[in-house]
Amino acid sequence: MSKHHLHEDPDRTTTVGMARYAVDFFKAALAADEKLGLETGYETVAPVPVMFLAGQSIELILKSYFIHKGISLRDIRLKYGHGLQKSLTDAIELGLSNIVSLTEEDIDTIKLLDELYSSKQLQYIVTGAKTFPVFGPIETVTRKLLFAVGYEVGFPPRDIGNVI
Repeated sequence: MSKHHLHEDPDRTTTVGMARYAVDFFKAALAADEKLGLETGYETVAPVPVMFLAGQSIELILKSYFIHKGISLRDIRLKYGHGLQKSLTDAIELGLSNIVSLTEEDIDTIKLLDELYSSKQLQYIVTGAKTFPVFGPIETVTRKLLFAVGYEVGFPPRDIGNVI
């Protein structure tokens, strides 16, 4: 296996490992929001790094779910890339709704976040008008996914607060 695709080795990239990283990225999002989110200008919109970290958390927890459902790491990479909306839609088709109740607002929040996240606009500046999600709904849906999938795959999250 080439070094480029080490993350496709099922002995080295596991459901629990993905879930653990997802929780860690969410904790980093919370810490960044606590620091940056209090600054002037972020009263209604989360700082870009906070949204990126939350998006990374959602991406990884959904990929953990896919591995748990038997999808190969290579297929996950090729089919989903960094797309949150496609990942969520397919995860729901694979039974995600049996372990977590997502509202229309939760799904719309991921869709809105995905427009920025999968196009890398949260990593590289792209000027012009865009719509940014509020952090509260991002935080809520991320927590729901982390708890539901975490318990399902054997990595119940700790120290991330409660599901609202």
